[in-house]
Amino acid sequence: MKLVLVHGGWQGGWAWDAVADHLRAAGHEVFAPTLRGLEDGPVDRAGVTLTTMVDDLVRQLADFDRFVLVGHSGGGPVIQLVTERLTGRVERTVFVDAWVLLDGECINDVLPAELVSGVRALAEQSADNTIDLPPALWSASFMQDADAATADAVTARLVPTPFGWFTEPVRLSRFFTSGVASSYVYLLEDQAVPQTVYQAAAARLANPRIVSCAGSHEAMLTNPGELADALLKAIA
Repeated sequence: MKLVLVHGGWQGGWAWDAVADHLRAAGHEVFAPTLRGLEDGPVDRAGVTLTTMVDDLVRQLADFDRFVLVGHSGGGPVIQLVTERLTGRVERTVFVDAWVLLDGECINDVLPAELVSGVRALAEQSADNTIDLPPALWSASFMQDADAATADAVTARLVPTPFGWFTEPVRLSRFFTSGVASSYVYLLEDQAVPQTVYQAAAARLANPRIVSCAGSHEAMLTNPGELADALLKAIA
């Protein structure tokens, strides 16, 4: 099976490396792209929006036939919009503690108000409308189950995230009626937002296959073997 793994904010496709190794060992083909605006190095991130990211990803999938889309966190709306465009080629969508938006919503509409105000303030302080997340916050709230060496290695690779990913409303005319099967993977030690936020997201899907996995919001970095096993259950 061909799996496309879509990462969340502040990181790139590299976040899936260890999970991808497990999935390939199980016989699957894996593609873990880095979304537009989240590349390493000096990148022009100003003006990058959810549409910018989806347009670029759809181009990268031009030669893919049938595949499963996996979206983590902010990658949820990305795989919704890719499915909207490529419905006939998507076998299943898998959301890993990811946001599931309704037509006309943006990510900020489903996040806790205090988190929205915090990331908005960070974006307003930047010169290019990006969010540069403090490493201490990342370590404490996103991967609190990591050892010090892993936390240091990851935070050194984090990049500013375009605020347009959070603020652009999605346009979904057929995602929820497409008939594409879905799964939702809960990360049981996730402290990034309250668990009720993820439960509300999963409830928007039609009869999703539910799978649970130990680990923080960044379980792909702190518990990749178990997350890979959870994904295998989600796509079985």
